[in-house]
Amino acid sequence: MTPLRLLPLATSALFFAGSPLVFSDETEEVFEYNTGGLNAIMGEGAEIGGFLFPELYVFATGGLFEPGSSAEDFASSEHDPLNDLGFQAIELDIGINWNDVVTGLIAGVGFQAENHVWEAELEEAFLHFQITDNIAVGGGQFLNTFGFQSAQHLHGWYFVNQNLVNSRILNEGHLTTQGGEILLKTPSNGGLLTLGGGGVRTHGHSHSHEHGEEEEHHDDEEEEHHDDEHEEHGHEEHLEADEAGFNDWVFSADYQFRLPFDDSITASTSFAAGENGFGRNTYAYGFGFQKVWNGQDHGNGGPDFCTDAVMLRSEFIGRDVEAYLEDGDAVSFDDYGISTSLHWGVSEQLTLSLRHDWVSAVEMADLADRHRISPALTTYFGPGDRIRARIQYDYTQSDAIGGEHAAWLQFQVQWGGTGGSHAGHGH
Repeated sequence: MTPLRLLPLATSALFFAGSPLVFSDETEEVFEYNTGGLNAIMGEGAEIGGFLFPELYVFATGGLFEPGSSAEDFASSEHDPLNDLGFQAIELDIGINWNDVVTGLIAGVGFQAENHVWEAELEEAFLHFQITDNIAVGGGQFLNTFGFQSAQHLHGWYFVNQNLVNSRILNEGHLTTQGGEILLKTPSNGGLLTLGGGGVRTHGHSHSHEHGEEEEHHDDEEEEHHDDEHEEHGHEEHLEADEAGFNDWVFSADYQFRLPFDDSITASTSFAAGENGFGRNTYAYGFGFQKVWNGQDHGNGGPDFCTDAVMLRSEFIGRDVEAYLEDGDAVSFDDYGISTSLHWGVSEQLTLSLRHDWVSAVEMADLADRHRISPALTTYFGPGDRIRARIQYDYTQSDAIGGEHAAWLQFQVQWGGTGGSHAGHGH
């Protein structure tokens, strides 16, 4: 797909943008403006000097798997659980708010890689200056907004692990950019247009279950038969799937807005273009919607809800990749997927969720199509409801691996911020 063919898509992204909404009975409170993803509601958490608001999250996760499988086999991003039992991550966020004029966030995370080896990284460090009520500009290092999920930190995830389509297409789910942003509020439809651009911070991690699943699940005899078929029918060159992601620079436009006929529905459209690991271009595009019944989704789209509140969210993300095969031939391919989830607030402390993920097959990159069903139950308890427990089951199916099962138990302990079902998770 050429840039010219994508021009209408990019144009639509520039005209339609916004952020997840907090719904109420009064129209003027429908839009909650959040410059750069800093929590608009700081609650009664920790405060330093009146403008720094720290929050600390500790995650411990364990899993049960079929014989011969382990946690790393099911990981599609570096922040997914990578050990059968251990600390998934420690996350420190420091929000910045100086008289609602200068806002920002410093976010760092330490996580246990395979074999319980600790790694650490700075996820975000940015400042925004609010020029007017409707315009903010700034920059630094930030999670580029692309739909509902991409800018969420681990404590704001609905599930134990990342959505499959976000992991595959958006650099393991987080399109981390070092550059600048412009945020334009559109009060007429309760929206926010986010334009971002700059250099891309890449991830140096690969996950064999996603990128090498065919090699893991074929024995030597099948591989020899595969090679014989190549010789008989003409060899088929392949490419390295990891190189399809954004690798050098990226420009993105994200627009989320209320629909005029139903202000409880938020629509999203996103576009990104940049250089990939092949030295050519990747073009990503996304569309989504979010519908809320019976209440608020506290904290700009967070995963926790009031009693009897229901939220349905669905995101489609695709990309067109210009690449090179192993023999140097130039090729291009399409890759896409969808993630849909339903969430019900059983009570103030209990949320029941269900997710379906699907990603397409790319034969030249040895990627099989995959389906995953994930029911989850999340509860809060302890002082200030600052302890979260989540039980989740995953059933993953593809032609390459057949069907596989995994069960997870995750605990999150929080300091600072607002705890419980009214916690703000909209970083």
